[in-house]
Amino acid sequence: MNKWKIGLYLSALFLAGVVTGAILTAQIGRRMMMRVMQPEAMAGRWQHDLETKLNLSAGQSQKIAPIIRDGMKDFGATMRDQTGLALSNCNARIALELTPEQKVKFAEIEKEQQAFIRSRFNNEAPPKSP
Repeated sequence: MNKWKIGLYLSALFLAGVVTGAILTAQIGRRMMMRVMQPEAMAGRWQHDLETKLNLSAGQSQKIAPIIRDGMKDFGATMRDQTGLALSNCNARIALELTPEQKVKFAEIEKEQQAFIRSRFNNEAPPKSP
């Protein structure tokens, strides 16, 4: 076998590894971010951090738990509102650049965005795309 064939095979193998690694990293990263942004998970981590770093007593931990839960509810509502506002402003600017036909399709995309935001911050299942 010629040296250039070996080099070609090794390059193809390397490229396949790079593509596979990129796809796996994107998939795992997306799942990790969605898990991290769940208010219940955030509350649990925060509670655990406070318990371990401050050496909270059982009584303190019980009193702090509802405070953290309430805070996470506020956090979720704030994130939903801020994300919605940012997307709304962005979408309004994008709409200025679109043709009338594109605006019709873009309105559908906006509805999907809004449904996705509600599903992420209200623990609803995201709607299925047609």
